[in-house]
Amino acid sequence: MPECLRGRLVGISLDDDELVAVDDNGWIYTMDNASQDPLVWNWTSAWGAPLWSGPGRQLPGDRPNGWALSVSSPWDNQTFTDVAGRIHFVGLAKMTMIPTLTGDGSRITYADPWLPNDDSYEIGGPLGGRFQAESLSAAGSTTFVMNKHGDMYTRTFDFDSSGSDSIFFRYSWDDQSGKPSAPNLVAETLDRSTAAIQLPAPDWVHQPKIPGDVTSAISVHSLGPGPNRRELRVEGLRGAESGFWHKDLVGGDWEFTPTGAALLGMPVENSPTDRSTDTLSPTAPWHLSTTLPARNGAIDGQTLIDIGFPYSVVDPRLLDAIGQHAQPSGYRLDVDHFDPVATTRTAAVTAPDGTVFPVVLHTADGLRMSPRSSGLDADPRHLVGAIEIPSDAYADRASNPALDAFVQDWMRGKHIAAITLSATDHDLVIR
Repeated sequence: MPECLRGRLVGISLDDDELVAVDDNGWIYTMDNASQDPLVWNWTSAWGAPLWSGPGRQLPGDRPNGWALSVSSPWDNQTFTDVAGRIHFVGLAKMTMIPTLTGDGSRITYADPWLPNDDSYEIGGPLGGRFQAESLSAAGSTTFVMNKHGDMYTRTFDFDSSGSDSIFFRYSWDDQSGKPSAPNLVAETLDRSTAAIQLPAPDWVHQPKIPGDVTSAISVHSLGPGPNRRELRVEGLRGAESGFWHKDLVGGDWEFTPTGAALLGMPVENSPTDRSTDTLSPTAPWHLSTTLPARNGAIDGQTLIDIGFPYSVVDPRLLDAIGQHAQPSGYRLDVDHFDPVATTRTAAVTAPDGTVFPVVLHTADGLRMSPRSSGLDADPRHLVGAIEIPSDAYADRASNPALDAFVQDWMRGKHIAAITLSATDHDLVIR
């Protein structure tokens, strides 16, 4: 270990070819080439923007069972899947992050070595970000959480795969069916005839309950190249015998492997029934409303995508600042309890004649160049996203003239429309 870390080590986490060590003040140290000969091990305390050269980072939280290193590389994991199950390739710079439980366990703040050193980037948690987890583990861009009643959720998520990094990745809110998968990331980025990463990001998956005693010690293990090749493990007992319960990330049943080892975690009250909603955090306090812009302007969210511009760096307020104002459309969007780190939530559109109909509002974080606070405040927070008409309403839109007009006039005839957003704690700007 480096001299500055000797005698101060309090935790480690290992994934792919990287190892993270944390000292007694929560400072992060990273060692590359962990799977290679010790001669090529490379320690650094640098972390954060720009390009992993920032001045260093402390863990966002302090729970012993609440953080882990997650790495996906083009050499080990190689690929991931989007919400439609289509395979895409990991970039040469890898996907590295440290997700950490913060606050009451409902917030999953992640530190990314390429992003600003702040607590603003989060993985929106299960149940709309209200599920209160006690334990967290991660590997290969798969995050695994468990609450105090033994209820478990998993999610495949990374900044790069979720729609936020339009500089190095290509995304689309439209259905990519009928387009071939690209043979590599470069081809996917440049060849627009191939399928883009389809958004929104995949949601949380509720894992089945374990039929036995468990503790708070959980982990995710990468099993080799390819998406979804992960094993979930939970320390526990079968009868009086200690060991761990394990199952594949997708499908399968929980099985038990005895070890006879002393238990490391704290006992968990593993109820046989689902108690995920027994302990929910409060809903987000922000209620936002805005007039939707007319879609006849020179620039909007879909235009930026169509021209291949890295739209996740363009705050719509910047468009206003350079004179690219948008006229009001006559439609209004209202969204209650807006949590900026949630991927999907319900909202409502009010038509010019007063008709109100429900829509789905998807979002992903924008690419920020400087630190900001978590949540929403007076400082505008840039996001990208889409407005979607629920499938049943879209199919039956002919029976609702106001909705049908909205689809034709504002949605351009489609069921989903890409937008770019800028939110504060009191207003919302959309293009």
